[in-house]
Amino acid sequence: MDDSLEELRRAHKSSAIVGVAVIVGLFVFLVAEEIIRARSKPFLGFAAIPELAVLRYVFYGLAVLEVVVIRLLQGLLLKRSPGDAFKTTLQKLARTSMATVCLSEVPGVLGFLLFLLGGFNRDFYALLGVSLVLVFMYFPRLRSWRDWLERTV
Repeated sequence: MDDSLEELRRAHKSSAIVGVAVIVGLFVFLVAEEIIRARSKPFLGFAAIPELAVLRYVFYGLAVLEVVVIRLLQGLLLKRSPGDAFKTTLQKLARTSMATVCLSEVPGVLGFLLFLLGGFNRDFYALLGVSLVLVFMYFPRLRSWRDWLERTV
């Protein structure tokens, strides 16, 4: 049992490090956006794309789709076969956790792209907020992992 607990802690720690890295990455986007906006007043973007308004809707649609895809993907990746051993189940949990937390960053990236292309800082903040909510929803929690492993093992 001690070996299982140690494996669980190691896998969780790796997943938590990935989660923290995603949060730091989102913070870096925020700092970069603020620096660009402060140094280039008024910042209207680096590209003059005529259909930028359409691209905004596409990016918002992708962010909404991202929320749905993460939820579906989590359910699919966490499906357990009756003969799965503890180690196999733990690996599924760790991979799923890392994948969902990394995918949670996508809306923030899309918002940063909108900001760079057209200077839309409000859109960046909105999509960054979506990313932060997703990251905190899917951030690996040791207690949740233990509960899930006890239910399925």
